[in-house]
Amino acid sequence: LKLVSTRGTVPEAMQTLKDLTKDLTSNANLQQLRANLNDLPKRWLSRTDRPEDYLLGSVKGECNYQFKFRLEGGGYFQTGVLVASAESNSGTLPVPLKCRWKRRIGDMPVEIPGVTSNMYQISADDVGTDICVEAQPADADDGHRGTVVGEIGPFELDPATRRSLDNALGLGGSRFTVMQNRQPGEAATGSSGRQDLTIQVSTEGVRVTPVQGGGGGYAAASRDSRDVYAEYSAEYPRVIIHPLDTSKFQLVMSGSRTFHLIALSRTSRDLIALTIRCFHAKKYHPTATILSGLLPVQPATQGLPGTPGAPSAQATSAANARLDACIVLERLVRELNRAMQQKEVSEKVHRNTNHEKRQLQEQLMETISGFTEVIESLQKQCPDGAGAGPPVSIERLQEQLRDVNSSNLALQAEVDNMKSHIEKFQASRRAADAKRKNSGPGPEAHVHQLKDERDMLKARLEELSSSTSSKQQHDQQEQVHTQELKRLRQDVESLHNQNELLNRHLQDKEKEKEELQDNFLYVKGQLEKVQMKQAQGSGPGDGEAELHRHRQTLENVSQERQRLAHRLDGVLNNAEKEKAYHEQSVERVMTANARLMEERDRLAKEVERLSQMYAESVKQLQGGLSDTQASGLFRTESGLAAQADPAEVARIRAELDAINKATHAKEQENDSLKNRIRKLAVA
Repeated sequence: LKLVSTRGTVPEAMQTLKDLTKDLTSNANLQQLRANLNDLPKRWLSRTDRPEDYLLGSVKGECNYQFKFRLEGGGYFQTGVLVASAESNSGTLPVPLKCRWKRRIGDMPVEIPGVTSNMYQISADDVGTDICVEAQPADADDGHRGTVVGEIGPFELDPATRRSLDNALGLGGSRFTVMQNRQPGEAATGSSGRQDLTIQVSTEGVRVTPVQGGGGGYAAASRDSRDVYAEYSAEYPRVIIHPLDTSKFQLVMSGSRTFHLIALSRTSRDLIALTIRCFHAKKYHPTATILSGLLPVQPATQGLPGTPGAPSAQATSAANARLDACIVLERLVRELNRAMQQKEVSEKVHRNTNHEKRQLQEQLMETISGFTEVIESLQKQCPDGAGAGPPVSIERLQEQLRDVNSSNLALQAEVDNMKSHIEKFQASRRAADAKRKNSGPGPEAHVHQLKDERDMLKARLEELSSSTSSKQQHDQQEQVHTQELKRLRQDVESLHNQNELLNRHLQDKEKEKEELQDNFLYVKGQLEKVQMKQAQGSGPGDGEAELHRHRQTLENVSQERQRLAHRLDGVLNNAEKEKAYHEQSVERVMTANARLMEERDRLAKEVERLSQMYAESVKQLQGGLSDTQASGLFRTESGLAAQADPAEVARIRAELDAINKATHAKEQENDSLKNRIRKLAVA
């Protein structure tokens, strides 16, 4: 995300990633990573070249599955297809639906008959209306419940059909070529059962004319047929569009004459229907009738009684007012048409802008996710800036972090212990210096100093003795770990041997499978031969018996083959499971071995440090004894020591016992922790 936001463009971000990986060690993982980085722009461009060509409708309702209602076709035109689809909440399996489609005209929904599938082809009947679908699961036993209602629209004519319709209306008519389909319940005659017809639409009516020479199944029956003509009336002619087929429709010329027709294309069918309906509406519902309904004409005021029929000034003013109203109405109609056109253009621009915005957002999210995956893979594969080794899993990193934290806590405790000892030594030294300064260079001051040094040396000697015993314990534990490691290695070798045995067993099973297939092919060939002999006229009784026997043999071989196939699948599954278990065991053994090696190195360093401290303490003790003997004060110390306070001695012994108990408790806790670690390693 930082790369995309700071660099701004995809090529610059790609160049930055390449610069990051340029100085790394070249191994197989980094070569694959560089190849993925080079292929990322191509994949991004290939995704942008294939945008999703559908629009989503509004959905409402409660259900326990995921419902989607989309319009395919690139816009709200009559050339699109509506699809209602559903998936389970897990997103893995589709849910079959039972749908009811409705056409909403204003606030009144009208059900579309004959359509129950999850797809609906939009036609000229849907122009200016919204389409609603009421969907529910087809099978209630699957556990999916709930009814969902989706709605989308309104729909309009596509630009090509609109231009063709405008041309037909401007020219006052048009001619269309169609094919007459076989009527329901009528037997097909001839080769195809169809006849080419011409529909001529004009401002006065519709004429259907057979095409000369356009034979087919109806050529002989319709040679003497005449043209069928129907003027525009209240009910006829009428076009009924097929709800499922994109080219079929019915042209009802009268109560006794109906043509079942097939258009050349879906657009041609919609254009025929819209042209007939527009001329029919213009003829049967003229503009004068519409205007008279909108603006009713008031009766004119009669003149004076002496001059009947003479228009008055009031009637003239009323006529002028109506004329002015008509002029204003025409102007308003033009303004309304212009505003509607601008609205249509604005809606199209808005839809295109929203579609482009969604595409750009999806492309941006794909790009960001791609860069994020690349950066995460870089961080996993190269944690220290070098490209050595395969990527480490998150569980292993967490385990390493826990080990580092535990070792850090142990080292911190050890450092705190050493700091406390150093502080004690410094405090005792400062106290001894203060006593020496206060008491002067007399023998009592030397005696106190020697007592303090004696106490310090005793404490140091106890620490060294405890460290020596801990060293022996660590040696014993190291031997135990070594034996356990040998045992684990033996287990790994035995597991490898078992894996080899399983592989050999698998190869044997493969050979048996091939032999069974060969036997099956042989039996099949023999069966075909028997069938050929039976067809050539061999004895009916012997042939049927032999055929029955061969069929039984074939069934037995098929059952044996299925049984062996099931056994082979079970063996393969067991082998895969054991392989995965052995790999996990090997990985755990290697991890435990690495921990033991680290523990051994740390203990060796600790033993070396304690040995050095012990040697230094012994040297200091020897130097202090030699100085004491040289000064001749040892007898005084012994004399004074004989006069030591028994309560002080008892208190010191109690403190030593408490320290020994605490040390013993810590050793037991350490042993229990090691036993748990050993059990975990074995598990």
